[in-house]
Amino acid sequence: MSEISSDGEEKRQDGETEVDAETAKTAGRGFLIITAAKVWFLITSAVIQLGLPILISPEQFGIFKIVTEWVGWINMVMITGTLHAVSKLISEQPERARVIVNMAVKMQCMLAVPIAILYALGSPLIAEHWYDAAETLAPLMQLSALIILFYGFYAIFVGYFNGLKQFTRQATLDFTFSTVKLLGIVGLVLLGFGVWGAVAGFVAAAGVIFTVATIWVVIRMRKRTDQTTPEDEDEAKAAFRRLLSYLVLIMLYTFALNGLMRIDMLVLPGVASNIPPHLQGMETDLFELMSNIFAGVYGASLNIARIPYQGVIAVTFVIFPLISEATFHQDRERTREYIHSTLRYCVIMIGVGAMLLAFNADAIVGGLYAEVYGHASVALAILSVAIIFFALLYVTATMIIGSGHPKVAFGIMAISLGISAVLNYVFVNRVHRRALEDMEPVTPPQALEGEATAIVAGAVDTASAHADFAGPWLAESTTYMQWAATATLIAMATGFVLSLVWLWLKFDAPPPWMTLWRMGLVAVVLWGIDLLIELPVEMVAEYGNIPFLGLVVGKMTIMGVVALVVLFAAREFQATDWERLRAVIGRGSDETSSEEKDGVDDES
Repeated sequence: MSEISSDGEEKRQDGETEVDAETAKTAGRGFLIITAAKVWFLITSAVIQLGLPILISPEQFGIFKIVTEWVGWINMVMITGTLHAVSKLISEQPERARVIVNMAVKMQCMLAVPIAILYALGSPLIAEHWYDAAETLAPLMQLSALIILFYGFYAIFVGYFNGLKQFTRQATLDFTFSTVKLLGIVGLVLLGFGVWGAVAGFVAAAGVIFTVATIWVVIRMRKRTDQTTPEDEDEAKAAFRRLLSYLVLIMLYTFALNGLMRIDMLVLPGVASNIPPHLQGMETDLFELMSNIFAGVYGASLNIARIPYQGVIAVTFVIFPLISEATFHQDRERTREYIHSTLRYCVIMIGVGAMLLAFNADAIVGGLYAEVYGHASVALAILSVAIIFFALLYVTATMIIGSGHPKVAFGIMAISLGISAVLNYVFVNRVHRRALEDMEPVTPPQALEGEATAIVAGAVDTASAHADFAGPWLAESTTYMQWAATATLIAMATGFVLSLVWLWLKFDAPPPWMTLWRMGLVAVVLWGIDLLIELPVEMVAEYGNIPFLGLVVGKMTIMGVVALVVLFAAREFQATDWERLRAVIGRGSDETSSEEKDGVDDES
């Protein structure tokens, strides 16, 4: 017998939720373990993404962002699609884990290898979009193609551990990769290798984690004693086709997902590098320089805005095999409970984190970076709101995939990507035309001949003309970035609403309305605190960057504590939440039963 609580959550009369204690323990501990790995990932990423703009110039950081955004798009297609496909099939039939891994390896030889080769061959064509006059971008993109190759096979082994719910081993791989990546990228930059060292360090880290994961999984699979194989060749072929078809759908979905996450970063510098008709004849290197600066400044704001999103990645790793298992056994009630509870916790977690960034955008950018990055503060505030919708969209789409409907998830992501691409191009292109329509072309430099003094004077005049042209253009960068962020916000919000409606109609799992109302109350309270505690960027000159950032962290801590107090006072957290917490921190290991099922003698 069940009853409905005041916030719409279904509970049993004895206070227990529909999720049994063992599942709550496994899910909760898995979330905590993977969250710990993601926290370390956040720390190392912060050192990389927030530190590189300090160690290298905005132009070089812009090049690094363009390279990593492009390869990251392809990487995430490979790793997310492969991981989810392998995890889903193994979670449904763990006794065939070895067979599924072997099939996945063969499949990646058909997909990952050709994709990496095609990307390397096509990199010069992509680089032309940014007027790569210095011919730096293309060879860096070709080097990064190795990351695609390593990621494609590494994802199989992460999916193996995830499907078996061995979250500790999965988290260990995350810890290792984050550490090696930090040492590789920052270490080579500090040694003076610049943007080349940053990309080479990324490649080396991917190669190391691929090697470690391969050896580890091979050893684990050899110890398993419960494995079965398909009874005949037809059954094996059917299993391979199912894996391949599911993987292709997930890859299409992931392509759209990561396109939605990156399209603004790619459209903005691409449009900014276009030379209007009335300025034809000017040097393309000036437009290339400004395009790279725009990419670096906007990319820095994206790095900050995406921080709260990292928190929900751990949720998707845990909820995916649980939803997959529940829907495979047609347990509608449990599926509904998973959806409702996951949305509740994600709204709280991502909402509070994103609001702290949105209300402190100016101070964060001003305290971290040089003055030129201040042009992205408005964009950061907008992107901090957009990332709330994107993170929730990522969670709901993962649940849709886990329930066995990857076509639906792909359709929603494709619609969102299309909206973002069109709006970004329309909005940014309109700003670009207006920003440059009144500017006069810069006279090309005269040939370097004649008296030395004349040559120097000509160079000075040209540099001055370039500065007079670039100054007003750079001043317009706030508007460029503001509209790019706005287009992204509209697209991400649309996608989340579509996915939420589908889950509601399919599984009768309505949104957590009371939680949303309470988060609105939190936003109002935090807005009031922001008005009371003002930290203008001008204080940086008076106190210095480090003390000023200390003040910003202090303000954000106060706001975070107040947010939790408001949620407690509004009775957001109820008895069922404490029951789940006690189950999570209770005695025992979430992987004990998994190891027993594996037939593995860990004492050896």
